[in-house]
Amino acid sequence: TLERAVNLLGQENEEIQTNVSTALTLRRCSENKMEMKDNEGVAPALCLLRRSRDIATRRQLTGLLWNLSSHDLLKEHFSKEAMEILTTSVLVPCSGLSEGENPKDAMLADPDTFYNATGCLRNISSAGPEGRSAMWQCENLIDSVVILHPFCAKTTSYLPQSTENCVCILHNLSYQVELPQKYASDLHESRLNLAPKNKTPGCFGSRSAKIIQCPLLEEKGSPCGIEWLWSAITVRMYLSIMARSICPYTQEAAIGALQNITAGNGLVSQAIAHTIVERENGLLQAMKMLQEGGMVVKKTAVSLRCNISRYRELHAHIVKQLLPQLVVMLPNSDTSTDLPTEVTVSLCHILINLSQDETQHVRAIVNHGALPKIINISAKDNGAGQAACILLHSMWSHSELHRAGSKKADFVNSRTSKAVH
Repeated sequence: TLERAVNLLGQENEEIQTNVSTALTLRRCSENKMEMKDNEGVAPALCLLRRSRDIATRRQLTGLLWNLSSHDLLKEHFSKEAMEILTTSVLVPCSGLSEGENPKDAMLADPDTFYNATGCLRNISSAGPEGRSAMWQCENLIDSVVILHPFCAKTTSYLPQSTENCVCILHNLSYQVELPQKYASDLHESRLNLAPKNKTPGCFGSRSAKIIQCPLLEEKGSPCGIEWLWSAITVRMYLSIMARSICPYTQEAAIGALQNITAGNGLVSQAIAHTIVERENGLLQAMKMLQEGGMVVKKTAVSLRCNISRYRELHAHIVKQLLPQLVVMLPNSDTSTDLPTEVTVSLCHILINLSQDETQHVRAIVNHGALPKIINISAKDNGAGQAACILLHSMWSHSELHRAGSKKADFVNSRTSKAVH
């Protein structure tokens, strides 16, 4: 019976422990997972993982925990009971964080055990706000995941899927992360100390001659815990993954993490966006994702660019490096169904942001052949059509288009006026 098998986990015989763990892992259906919880089998498995130093047993135990953690009703339980043990018993020994303190821990570093443990934590990190909050506060968890990511990527003994697990954990943990007020205050003070710089008007003029510079992320050499989620080091790591990884899930997680931490309205998110573009030249990685990535990767990449396009100071970079590709992505005709509506909406919002202040950016949008596509999209009765209508109405506010012979009816009509008002 299950109860007897759970009791056998307490045996001191390693062969019995391994065999029982294997047998329990094979019980994969949802009913068996809940039965394991109802029979209080999770705690003995965690207790054995904490004390066992047998690699075979530890592999089976972490495989069992990964299997159990995939059940939605068990994720909250795991967020309370399993994280600390998985971190101290598996992640820390593999990461070397305790090197020198516990020399014997190095003997516990095992690629398969690490893969299973990060798979379990990946499941837990998707459990919801309470699970994420518990993981944010779990000592050494985020530190180990970040430290281990490059190790997994460069060391052949560690599985590529382990890298995927690590990046997906960070992606999930970056969702709705609350950036500290003190950090935002420091950025605000830095911004006040930056003198406004004059921006030379383009050939079609500018709505504003001055743009206030935004401070970039501080290059902190040793982030700790939750600080890793918005660290300049981690941002650089995500961009490296976008450039080097051949795994779509890993790429999507890296882009998604950047999308999450640039989604806010505060100075920290703004500093991250500026760091991606101005310090790390991250728009080049975006170009690669837009050209070569699958649809899910493209969708996330476009959403990230939409976040970045909210900042006027970065518009010139976007127009120069990304605008041609963004225009190419816009659907061509009413029969075009290969682009999800939400991606078209994001593309239109990027162009809306670009067309707010700079007439030269509007001229660039027209010169790259976007206008017929935008007009066509505006006729659709969906979110993309509404976004395209707002874009057209915004573009017509630039008098240069009037003088260039454009038809007002293409920009201001009953549909575009309704969308705006």
